[in-house]
Amino acid sequence: IRIILRTGQPCQAPEEHVIKCYDINDYKQKTELDRTKLFTTVFSALRAYRDLQTIEASRLAEMKFRTGLEQVINSTAKILETQTLKQFFDGLLIQVASLIRLEDEGLFVLADGAGAVCSDDRYQVIARSDGSSSQEIDKETLSLLDKARTEKKSLHEKNTYVAYFPSKGNKVSMLYLKGVKKLSSFNVHLLNVFASNIGIAFDNLMLNKEVTETQEELISRLGNAVESRAKDAGNHIRRIAEFSYLLAKAIGLDEKSCLTVKQASPMHDVGKIATPDAILMKPGTLDSKEFEVMKQHPLIGYEILKGSKRDILQAASIIALQHHEKFDGSGYPSGLSGDDIHIYARIVAVADVFDALTHKRCYKEPWPIEKTLEAINKEKGKHFDPQIVDALIDNLPEVLSINEVYTSDDLT
Repeated sequence: IRIILRTGQPCQAPEEHVIKCYDINDYKQKTELDRTKLFTTVFSALRAYRDLQTIEASRLAEMKFRTGLEQVINSTAKILETQTLKQFFDGLLIQVASLIRLEDEGLFVLADGAGAVCSDDRYQVIARSDGSSSQEIDKETLSLLDKARTEKKSLHEKNTYVAYFPSKGNKVSMLYLKGVKKLSSFNVHLLNVFASNIGIAFDNLMLNKEVTETQEELISRLGNAVESRAKDAGNHIRRIAEFSYLLAKAIGLDEKSCLTVKQASPMHDVGKIATPDAILMKPGTLDSKEFEVMKQHPLIGYEILKGSKRDILQAASIIALQHHEKFDGSGYPSGLSGDDIHIYARIVAVADVFDALTHKRCYKEPWPIEKTLEAINKEKGKHFDPQIVDALIDNLPEVLSINEVYTSDDLT
């Protein structure tokens, strides 16, 4: 608000005192404020207001640009996380929108590289300017995206801009901006720079994503190969992976750690590949000699997995070695206790026992959930890390939902 003081008593309200002590923008005596001066004064105040609004808008735009840039940098620093693509494109969308003062709709989409138009779900929305995860695209937008994709070039029609980002893979990305009434030559150049370079970044992201997914699939298939020897193991490793991710999130681990334990946990029993079938599938309790043979599988699993430079396999080797250690130090193979046991192994220990108790095994029938929770609670602070037991109980509905999704015994 611009405030102008008009007074007929300048002696009672001295100009220097009033301007210095009060938040006003101009001071006029009654005698000098005729019609012309009033017009000039009001016009000047309106211009000052306009300029302040312009400065504020620039400041906000700069803040949004910095936020977008920070998000892009953070996403590239976390290149192996599954949410990297969304983080990366969210950041780019914020940057572009702030640079060209876009206040209307904007979104980033992925599509097949071919120009042919297929079904209505041909576009995957990666980022929206409103922050939502909706996949809905209106017909007008679809038409413009189809045109850019078919012609394989960026378009600027009416108040809409569609940037076409080619890549070396079988996917392309496109930026849709609505409300772009006029683009300066600088903004056109800026968008062209984005269009010519984003494909390189996209290719790198997709390549890293493919590497990560390949590691996950190989780990999962090897875990399945081990588990398939026990005919009643079913979807054990799938449930363990989902339980582990849920528990890791619940105790406050960062997203990368949560994903790592999820990706690595399927290998926890890989050492059982060397365990004889007579012991692994014995329908009764193991005797002392058989149990000593069974206790070798953590060390065998560690020997198989150790030495890799890949984060997932490093984590898998630790989980394989330590998932039978107990919080009070009475576990095997090393008798570790408390925080000396890696947090990943402590998480998998709870997930593994919970799953084993609630599902049929060759040596037992499934336990009801009440009996399972009672047994795990009794081992709180003994076998299990108390905070992870609490996380399991606090998130029981989600745990049971995972159980429901992966209830089948089919290992394919």
